[in-house]
Amino acid sequence: MFDMAFYKPRPGHPDINECLKEAQALADEIRPMIVKDRDLTFSDRMRDMRRKTRAVSRVVKNYVINRRRLRAGNHALRPLYVIWTMLNNCNFRCGYCDNHQGKHYYDIEDPDRLNTEQGKKLLDVMFTGTPAIYWCGGEPILRNDLPELLDYAWNLGYFPNMINTNGSILHTRLKDPAWRNFLRQMDIIIVSLDALHLPTLNSLWGIETARQVLVNILLLRELKKDVTFKLAVNTVITPQTIEEAHAVLDLVCDLGLWFVPVPVNFKHRPEEALLTDNRYRRLVETILDRKRKGYKIIGSETLLRRLLYAEPYQCYTALKPHVWSNGHLCWPCRASANVAPKDINLLAHRSFDDAYEEGRRHINPDFFHGPGPAQCGGDCAWMQNYTTARYLDGLTHPLTTGFLEELSEFALNRKNW
Repeated sequence: MFDMAFYKPRPGHPDINECLKEAQALADEIRPMIVKDRDLTFSDRMRDMRRKTRAVSRVVKNYVINRRRLRAGNHALRPLYVIWTMLNNCNFRCGYCDNHQGKHYYDIEDPDRLNTEQGKKLLDVMFTGTPAIYWCGGEPILRNDLPELLDYAWNLGYFPNMINTNGSILHTRLKDPAWRNFLRQMDIIIVSLDALHLPTLNSLWGIETARQVLVNILLLRELKKDVTFKLAVNTVITPQTIEEAHAVLDLVCDLGLWFVPVPVNFKHRPEEALLTDNRYRRLVETILDRKRKGYKIIGSETLLRRLLYAEPYQCYTALKPHVWSNGHLCWPCRASANVAPKDINLLAHRSFDDAYEEGRRHINPDFFHGPGPAQCGGDCAWMQNYTTARYLDGLTHPLTTGFLEELSEFALNRKNW
């Protein structure tokens, strides 16, 4: 059904062509139910263009503000994007997944989770800091009001709207009339796929329906023919899944999708047994080689090398704020080991800058990343941490580090989406 230059089927893997046929049948069923590019009016297209233009303008403005703050020694920088944990609930039970504080999301109750109207007010406040949002969980697709909140964010002018999902129920959600605009309004969809060996994947995720995730990734790939959005596959690499992660890389490259590799972390540390494994290091070199050859691997070669080898870096925590499901900003970082983070109620503030000022009165964010008693005490190897280091490259040496090209590839260069 498609050329496979890299991927080689293995025992325990699903039949990719059967999955593709199933995805195509689902796509035929769903297409009439969703808003497609060809359905958009001239007015719709102009509104979308204004949304993106204004967002880019905000990014430039924040860049100028952040250069000024950095020169003044103020590390409460305007965010690159906000990470909103919309809920802790999840229909998966991934053993490696925690809230950066050692607790599994699915074990955490959130009775004070914001309702829809409160969520809209939160979106108003977060928008004062950045036009980019990362919709997360738990599993964000489980929130029935996600389409309404996304529509509100889209109309405010958020760009890019990014979501990290396990993708397991997308095929049912997209049949719901309330979700007809979801693909049009969600700019970047990142779906988790950590292996292709189904028994391994079911065990890793604590479910019995892992195959459906692959089908739904292929479904989204089919629907991309009708709706413009960026589709990426996120693979958490553990010592037990190195070879399977390689298989996912091969398949994703053959499918022409974006690949996001993530070394497994627990709390505030990467897994040392992974980093020292020769199989992992060979996988890393393959990823970097594919990047050099033009395959769709998210991040520059510089960022990927730093991330995958967990190289030393300087994290600027205010650039990647985490907001809990109750609307509280976790200041200055929820993965802090040495200093207990402080929760700041964003709904009690008019702007992100106001919330940051309150945060500074509690904990100084300047040079917070480090081993000292007044520092975080962590060395997280998450993509979000390394993006702050790359942004610092862009702040200090904007023309020579390649940061601007990296930013353009991630959010602006739509021809390769």
